[in-house]
Amino acid sequence: MNVVRLNKELNKTSTLKMPNNLDAMIRRAGLLNKEVAERKGIRPETVSRHISGALQFSIKDAEEYGVILGCTAQDVLFVQNAVPLFGTLDEDIVKVRSITDKGISYYVPYPLSDDKRIVLAEHTEQNKRWANGRMYIFSNLCIEKQAVDENCFMRLSIMKIKGEDLVRFGVCYPEPGGTFSVGFNSDTHTTTDQGKSRTLTENDIRRGLQLVWATPILSCIFQPDLLDIQEKK
Repeated sequence: MNVVRLNKELNKTSTLKMPNNLDAMIRRAGLLNKEVAERKGIRPETVSRHISGALQFSIKDAEEYGVILGCTAQDVLFVQNAVPLFGTLDEDIVKVRSITDKGISYYVPYPLSDDKRIVLAEHTEQNKRWANGRMYIFSNLCIEKQAVDENCFMRLSIMKIKGEDLVRFGVCYPEPGGTFSVGFNSDTHTTTDQGKSRTLTENDIRRGLQLVWATPILSCIFQPDLLDIQEKK
């Protein structure tokens, strides 16, 4: 299996172009650039340059725009990305959405590159249901490349094992000869049975596996509702 090391810069929002959301907020408020400029005490040309990014504006400017437009400074500063839903997680199994299913995506409150995908927790086991709704974010570049990203070694990752139809969560360890050991049921923070928790080495570990692809989980949004993450309609 091809093992690659994806450039870490691809997963850093600081390297992305970060267009502002001012134009969308002005249109949502039903105002003209000229009206916004008058209320802010600046020239309409300045508003246009702020919108295009030709002229940078400060947090204070964003706050003032927010007051005028009835939104937050964050709404003005950041374009909301709609991140596609890849599938749902139950235990360590990911049920991947079919290409025939209606596309579902969610707006997140910070910019992400187009390769990012979401796995939504939908556990059926009673002691894990309290964690349902969590969103796990990963990059699908390794799926496209059919490769294993070495950044996922000894980290919670999403992967596909050769010869199996299932996509799973687990922690993989490289073995000599290009195979992998994988520890499953590693998402232990979803269980309320803390007194019965086991170490990773005591969990289900399989050895000598070949992986079709594997990529690390980059982040977990524990409370999407508190961040006002909305499904794209």
